[in-house]
Amino acid sequence: MQTVSDSQFKFSAASDIIGALQNILAHSQLIMPDLETPYSQLKFPSTNYFAIELKDQSISDIVAERQQQLDAISAEISSLEAITGVIKNLQSQLVKQKNEIINSINLHNRLRSALWHLPTEILSQIFHYCLPQFNELPRPSQLKAPMLLTSICRRWREVAVGIPSLWCRLSVAVNDYHWQRVVFCYDSFLKRSRGLPLSVVLECYKSHSTKLQNLLQPYFNQISSLFINFPHNQVPGQPELLLKDLPALQELSINGIPSLAIMQCISRLPSTLSSLRFISTCFLFEGLSDLTPVWAHLTIADIKVHDQITFLHLLQLCPNLSSLTTAMALASHEIQAWRPFTHTKLQFLIVSGALGYKSPLSGVFSALSLPNLRAFGSHSPSAWPHEEFKAFLARSKCPLEALFVGCGLTVEQRADYVALVLSSKVTRSQAS
Repeated sequence: MQTVSDSQFKFSAASDIIGALQNILAHSQLIMPDLETPYSQLKFPSTNYFAIELKDQSISDIVAERQQQLDAISAEISSLEAITGVIKNLQSQLVKQKNEIINSINLHNRLRSALWHLPTEILSQIFHYCLPQFNELPRPSQLKAPMLLTSICRRWREVAVGIPSLWCRLSVAVNDYHWQRVVFCYDSFLKRSRGLPLSVVLECYKSHSTKLQNLLQPYFNQISSLFINFPHNQVPGQPELLLKDLPALQELSINGIPSLAIMQCISRLPSTLSSLRFISTCFLFEGLSDLTPVWAHLTIADIKVHDQITFLHLLQLCPNLSSLTTAMALASHEIQAWRPFTHTKLQFLIVSGALGYKSPLSGVFSALSLPNLRAFGSHSPSAWPHEEFKAFLARSKCPLEALFVGCGLTVEQRADYVALVLSSKVTRSQAS
């Protein structure tokens, strides 16, 4: 460690050298030799040049003298070049010291800032706001939080590494070229979570199940949210490696067409699973039976279905469902024979439908009652079944707080719905 006295000694030594050089240069005067000779005045060429030889100085003596002068000047130039190299080296050292001094000044000025005196608890909250959005789980990168926070300064690194909740969300993809180095990076990241629940996104190609399983095996009991993406519907050869031994799993999302093996793995997931999302799969009526053990535990679902019959059957299989986002591809004629059905837990429902003359929602509204529905949204481009929806609201007597219909509503239709909702609120208030 460099002390102040060491620094002062170096500065004084440099100052002495510079002062001595300035003193020498101030009192130095370069004396130019007189190069004039009696021969300098001759005009050449001369017809009798070779016959000319002045008595007081021979040409050979002049050349010998000039050679001595040249040798002396060359030696002085070499010495000056050596000295110049030393001076340049001294200059570079001084420039380096100047930059270090500036950095030190900046560092200590920053330490006077209130930011550096923030309590760890407040700094922790700020760090959490630096994380990517909740729906974004990027791969670990030195250019993004939380890893970026560890490269700012020693204190920030200590604080960031000491906050397990900063290290609970990440995306994992296999890199076949530098896998061992990538494994070390992922493992270091996950260890900092210190047992907290993990949210993980897996980019899974056909041959990557084993590598991903080996990487995540020590952390399977921490994974509470799992998103598996099968690019180009490349289902891995051993999907059970990624969907077993997950005792804490609460949320599962699948992007890609799942194979029968994957569906079987999902059906064996623990009862902790409460949220299930299929992004690219449209379920037929028969297909729902593949996941029968899972439906009963779900409270949140995002699932596309083939028709209204399948939709109503899904609600029957999920008695604890409170939020459902779905889409119906077709309108089924068999819906007329469906017995009236009441789902007491559903509070949030978003439904999309395929383009057609008759809305798939028409039959659903006729058969379904949702007494606890608080928010409803529809993105169906089909004709809006106004009368059926009015009957649905009147029958459900639900505490509806939000309504969105993509095809648009007339002023009269809105007034009808508001009157029904207000009437429901009055009735509920009197009953309580």
